[in-house]
Amino acid sequence: MIIDLNAHLGHYAFRRLRHNTAPALLELMDRSGIDKAVVSSVPSLFYRDAHAGNEELRDAVMESHGRLIPIATINPTYAEWERDLDEAVTNWRFRAVRLLPQYHAYSLADDCGQAVMRAATERGVPVAVHQRIEDRRMRHHLDTVDDLDLGQVVRAAKSVPDVRLLFLNCLRIPVEAIKEAGLEGRVLIDFTRMAAVLTKSIPALLESLGAGALGFGSHIPFNYPAPALIKLEIVDVSEEDRERITWRNAAAFLSIDD
Repeated sequence: MIIDLNAHLGHYAFRRLRHNTAPALLELMDRSGIDKAVVSSVPSLFYRDAHAGNEELRDAVMESHGRLIPIATINPTYAEWERDLDEAVTNWRFRAVRLLPQYHAYSLADDCGQAVMRAATERGVPVAVHQRIEDRRMRHHLDTVDDLDLGQVVRAAKSVPDVRLLFLNCLRIPVEAIKEAGLEGRVLIDFTRMAAVLTKSIPALLESLGAGALGFGSHIPFNYPAPALIKLEIVDVSEEDRERITWRNAAAFLSIDD
């Protein structure tokens, strides 16, 4: 079993994405041996009403027989975002709330950011953040969004008791800040941008936070899945820990049925 924590559906504003529909993504997953994928809406990055992307995502995953697991993108600066959150999490059973302050022009430390983090936590779902969507070295000239400051994310989370954080497409995880904030055991980090060899960022994270904090992620269809699958094969862990990284951590963190 492999659960991919970092996948997407929909059209991107700045370049063509292949495998960005549900049937095409499932086909790619089948070829790659990925059983389930946690998916978010690409258009929600840019829609004025991010919840419209959640509606499209709900419809897209409906025929995937539970293989595509949706998470909701919420913009707390938009009117009636609380209603959108309740609809996605309570009615549609989306498994996390994705926040994109770098795209939606707010801070997790301001009133909007704190309110939506508290609201997600009260409803029992984790808060997901993408440090980046597109590699800055190849982004379009109209894409001026900078990487999310993970230190700021952790500092903002300190004010929200019991919040759980899902870090996606991240590098240079602020491990000491996570520990100081008392977030150990309440974070899950996908290894899309980490290295099993070279900089050895995966082994370093395993040593500092343990296997329970790490999950498989590929960032499909922005990335090819093969590099993530190779990292999963060569990372030096016990078979029990490999299974946790491959799917058990994701299943527990997001309440995904086996």
